[in-house]
Amino acid sequence: MKKQLIEILKKNKKIIIIEAIMCIILRVILLINPMFYSNAVNNISNSNFKNAIIILIAYLGSVSLYKIIEYIRHNTFYNVYNSIYKGCTEIGIKSTYNNSNFSLSRFNISQYINIMNTDIDTISSFFANSIYRIVQLAEFIFIYYYFFKTDLLIFSITIITSIIVFLFITIFGNKIQIFNTTRKEDFDKKTGSINNYFVGISDIKGFNIGKRLNKDINKSADKYTASNAKYNVLYNTINIIAVYVFQLLRLFVFIYGVYQISKGNMKLGVILIIYDYYQKIIDNFSLVSTLNLEYKNLGVSLERFNKLFEYAHEEEKNDDENHKNLKGNIEFKNILYGYRHDPILSNFSVKYKTNNIYGITGKTGSGKTGVFDLLMKMNSPIEGVITIDGINIDLINDYTYYNLVSVVKQNPFFFEDSIKNNLVLAGNDFDDIVAVCKEIGFHDRIMGLEKGYDTIISNESNIFSTPEKNLLGIIRVILKDTKIYMFDEVIETLDNDCLKKVMKALQKRKKNHTIFIITRNKRILRQVDEITLLDEGEVVDVGTHTDLTENSDLYSEI
Repeated sequence: MKKQLIEILKKNKKIIIIEAIMCIILRVILLINPMFYSNAVNNISNSNFKNAIIILIAYLGSVSLYKIIEYIRHNTFYNVYNSIYKGCTEIGIKSTYNNSNFSLSRFNISQYINIMNTDIDTISSFFANSIYRIVQLAEFIFIYYYFFKTDLLIFSITIITSIIVFLFITIFGNKIQIFNTTRKEDFDKKTGSINNYFVGISDIKGFNIGKRLNKDINKSADKYTASNAKYNVLYNTINIIAVYVFQLLRLFVFIYGVYQISKGNMKLGVILIIYDYYQKIIDNFSLVSTLNLEYKNLGVSLERFNKLFEYAHEEEKNDDENHKNLKGNIEFKNILYGYRHDPILSNFSVKYKTNNIYGITGKTGSGKTGVFDLLMKMNSPIEGVITIDGINIDLINDYTYYNLVSVVKQNPFFFEDSIKNNLVLAGNDFDDIVAVCKEIGFHDRIMGLEKGYDTIISNESNIFSTPEKNLLGIIRVILKDTKIYMFDEVIETLDNDCLKKVMKALQKRKKNHTIFIITRNKRILRQVDEITLLDEGEVVDVGTHTDLTENSDLYSEI
């Protein structure tokens, strides 16, 4: 994550420099302004009213300039914040894509959403605000130097107090970090319970468990509000104590200044500058203490965000010309996949040649879907190699590889968009979409809708039945026209007419393609060229429907 953040900051170097310049100008004006009215007061005390008026006019101009620069600075700040936020979001999405399904299984949906929202906001805010905070630290140095030149006692007391307060903030900052971690975990759980309630509302009503789940949600909300209160109370208490200490010190210095004025050792204007600078110390220390606490929060957010990078492989953006024109001959060599003590596939070795439709079948839990997980590079085997045309699939970059393979499972995912746009994702023009829908027998169903192909669909919409959604997923894969097709127990969900049309379409396309169908449906299996029979993660037989019917008791039982 550190490397990616540096790249984001380098990419936005220009707007960061502009923001830094605006911050410097603002803080310089704030340091100069007290000197204007200090000199004005001294001139008034000496009855030099003309000079006092000139100084006050200059002071008014300085204040006006400050407001103009402040307006510009608000814009430059959000330019920096937005750039970092967009950059973090982009690398978060890329890292999600570059993770295996197994790696992503470590996250629940609420945790992932909060990482991509609240944690990215924390990271972006910290670095965008850091520019202003760094300038404020430089301002501290100037103020301390002014105190040193003005009065050694004021300087010494201020330095000692600053060190004590800073140590106090640092010590309690560790406690803040612990509270913040707990708060974020509780927020993840609360978000998860609310998400589950919304997604599962139909089943919740069906089982009449609303009241019980309401109690669970309220418990998670209570837990979050309690941990959030602990965090914020401690956070604000630290700031209140730090500010209070400096306010007491400012009062002491003011009394000391009055004493020095009475002795003729200090002018009224000087004590006014010191009083104003103490207010800046209070403001700055409040912000610096916030920076320390935000740094602790940043550590929590970075730790959570880093989980997306731990197992993500590097993205390869360009097509690999050496592997672009593969034929689609696949071989699994001595595959061990899953856990060693309880593998999904074990000693799995089999060859598949292009121009064929292959069936993969077996009882529930026999490892069928594991074959597709490996072919889609969703996970990696513990042992063994998978090759296409003799090339290890791990050596084929993802950009090229996912133009070679495609899969459809039951209940395929659809974006909340039109039917046309969901099918255009496969990379075809509208004429191709219509042609395939007609071939599969779904065109009339779509045109029967009020808006036809422009009808908005989503995962939750009930416009189509589950089999119709599955058919739409099959159409999308056919449109993609990859070398390797995979259908995971989805074709058998169709009615007889659609099933026949889909199988006919696949027979028509099997030339120069390798097609896999996971199914236990004999109507489908008798139409494939070869069947791989699995049991407990191992290949127990290979052959046609006729061969296996005659020679395999296990196949007959399925």
